[in-house]
Amino acid sequence: MSNPSDGKAGTKGQSPGSSKAAPTQQARKQPIKPEPKPPQQAQKKKEPVEQRQAPPPASASGRQLVLPVVRAPSLDDLHVTVPAPEDITEQDVLERFHELMLEYARKRERAPGEPVRMGDLVLLETLGYAEGRLIPFSARSELELELDAQAFLPGFSEALVGTPVGENREVELTLPEDYPVEDLRGVKATFLVDVLGAQEVTLPDPESQEFIQELERGQTVDKVMESIADDLEEELAEELWLEARELVMDELVRRTGEVSLPPELVDEEIRRRWEEGELPLLRAKDFDADELKESLDGWLGDASTRREAERSLRIALALRAIVERDKLQLTPEKLEALVDDAVEPFGLSPEEARQALADPQTAGPIRDAAMHLLAVDHVMEHARVEFESGPEPSPGRPAADEAGAPAPG
Repeated sequence: MSNPSDGKAGTKGQSPGSSKAAPTQQARKQPIKPEPKPPQQAQKKKEPVEQRQAPPPASASGRQLVLPVVRAPSLDDLHVTVPAPEDITEQDVLERFHELMLEYARKRERAPGEPVRMGDLVLLETLGYAEGRLIPFSARSELELELDAQAFLPGFSEALVGTPVGENREVELTLPEDYPVEDLRGVKATFLVDVLGAQEVTLPDPESQEFIQELERGQTVDKVMESIADDLEEELAEELWLEARELVMDELVRRTGEVSLPPELVDEEIRRRWEEGELPLLRAKDFDADELKESLDGWLGDASTRREAERSLRIALALRAIVERDKLQLTPEKLEALVDDAVEPFGLSPEEARQALADPQTAGPIRDAAMHLLAVDHVMEHARVEFESGPEPSPGRPAADEAGAPAPG
């Protein structure tokens, strides 16, 4: 069994949040109520969303897995209502303002051996242990964060203060009650942290005219705050459409009825995610076979991970059945229209995507992703979406880079 004394400091504890510097003038005080915006007007989110992959054809043992038979759900009277979101608050605006300050701050690379301080931007590798076992999802590589007293893991940033760049430290803390791994909430944990690099940050004066003009968002702090609030409204309007898409997918699953998913199928979906997530770093840390199995077992045993994997598979199976029933075809024209969005989760540029499509060995996953987007488009064209917080927009699908993953082929 692996444990912190092994000295395999590595990467990924849960990422602490960042502190937010508040300007002296007040931001907009009234809660902001965004109006849902049709997807064709919504701007793309910057973060790629994990794709839901097709169920694997065989288990890790090589035993062939049998996909459940699913009847394609009806798309008639497909209607969902999106609940009203929480209001955008003044604190939300101040946090975004702080992010802008960080973007325009003066930064100095700390030299190897120089201790890190609160407010620094640091580059870390982490491994987390609790109850003598590796914490699922705690292996993180090149984790960038701001050392901040209001971090996601209370006490994490404070414990790193004074650690020399290039060295490591053990951080002991109690996992918060909202920690993603449900079974470990409130449990004492130890994180092994390598400080790979750090930048000393000097924030600009939030009220200086030079900084305000550099932002190009207005001539006063109040105008800048109004501009930020407008941005947050736009983002929340898009998030409402993304939530609508998720609600439609859940309705598809409900209409599909009871489908018995073999546990091995769920295990393989989780294994795939683990192989793409933690496995490369653990191998780089020379984890042996028993330690790797312990890491995978942590993922397989996490209740929330299993729920998400099952949901992902049920959606993929429902979409696959719809593709077959409605005889959807991924024509060259449709592939060309969808390819840029389909490759977003793979981290490929449009040019790299087209090169990958020309290679039979790499074209399959991209075509699967595009086929999934086509199926999502098809479903959303039949959906009627209502928003509790605003007028009913026309049906459609959200921004394509958030549209999910390929239906299983």
